[in-house]
Amino acid sequence: MRQLSFLGFILFLIFLGTAAKSEITPQAKLGRELFHDPSFGGTIDSNKASGMSCATCHADFDEEQEPDGQIRTGHSIIGVRDRGKSQWAKVTSDMFERAAGGAGFCYQRFLQRIPERKIDPSAIPEAQAEALMAYFDYMSVGKKSPEVKLQSISKDASKIAANQILKINGNAKNGWKFYARACANCHAKPKKGGIGPQMVKSRPPANLQKRLHKIASYVRAGGYTMPAIGEEKLSDQALADILAFISSLNKRQ
Repeated sequence: MRQLSFLGFILFLIFLGTAAKSEITPQAKLGRELFHDPSFGGTIDSNKASGMSCATCHADFDEEQEPDGQIRTGHSIIGVRDRGKSQWAKVTSDMFERAAGGAGFCYQRFLQRIPERKIDPSAIPEAQAEALMAYFDYMSVGKKSPEVKLQSISKDASKIAANQILKINGNAKNGWKFYARACANCHAKPKKGGIGPQMVKSRPPANLQKRLHKIASYVRAGGYTMPAIGEEKLSDQALADILAFISSLNKRQ
């Protein structure tokens, strides 16, 4: 009897947690809309907009517990507040909440294509920053913050890494699968552009190896509006497979 009472108490607590999670506030609801909106609630000039949204690079769920097969450049928003710091050097701990946990950096760098040297993370509108944090908190209820494993390397280091990747024997068939999971979100179909440029031009490049080296370097260090994808997200072998896939399409022209 005592065991049944204890079980009932546990079920009651689970019910309370579920009920609390189901009640999303208007502020958190706004944050959810902003998370998926490339115009960020109309605060971004259409002439400056990259077409990216927070959801382009980040999942609003725990990818380890609910894997969907996609390879994203950023971390999940689960447990953002618990981290208390951002990977971006410009987002200091004292402005962490004002910058919506680092979203203030992305708001300018990736959504508006503003050069990194000109970025002010606190330039994100305050009401929108608060709404994003409310949404992050809402989605994090009852969930453990996943470990963030994001590596960032310099452009010089990325060129060295690209040299090593080009030496790996890539598999074009596997490369198409990885391209679909890691690249297609921004580069759409290989022969068509999207948020990012198309990977296969109408005419093959004069120096295909040089182009593949540039792609590999961009993947590892990032460039322009492209966030970096480290080896912890996309292995050297997987990247070599993607390059083999892109190479095979260029050779079919």
